[in-house]
Amino acid sequence: MTRSDKVLVVLLFLISIAGIGFNISMAAMGGEQTAEIWVEGNLYKTVPLKEGYKQEIRIGGDSHYDIIEVRDTKIRVREADCPNQDCIKMGWIQHAPQQIVCLPYRIAIKIVSPAPADTDTIVH
Repeated sequence: MTRSDKVLVVLLFLISIAGIGFNISMAAMGGEQTAEIWVEGNLYKTVPLKEGYKQEIRIGGDSHYDIIEVRDTKIRVREADCPNQDCIKMGWIQHAPQQIVCLPYRIAIKIVSPAPADTDTIVH
């Protein structure tokens, strides 16, 4: 191994480390995610998804209602009186671009992130 080879190996190693550091810093700058709650095509409310945050939101009246629960970095439909309960069966969501839709009452919950969407981040 010549001196040039050693310099090339060190240079490639430093570039690799710099790339890893850049990716980590970009992920940290991504900011917190939010959840948008849409009712009949209109933005109803935006809630933060962050550690320590809890909220319960009721949409609708005595009948035709959804109760949405926010806990830390996740959100779900906890209770609804729609016929097939598909929105409840979706469970918790916490990664962009996941969403929950309640078709009978035209309610949609969408996770929004300031960071660019990376499909690999939602694959478990």
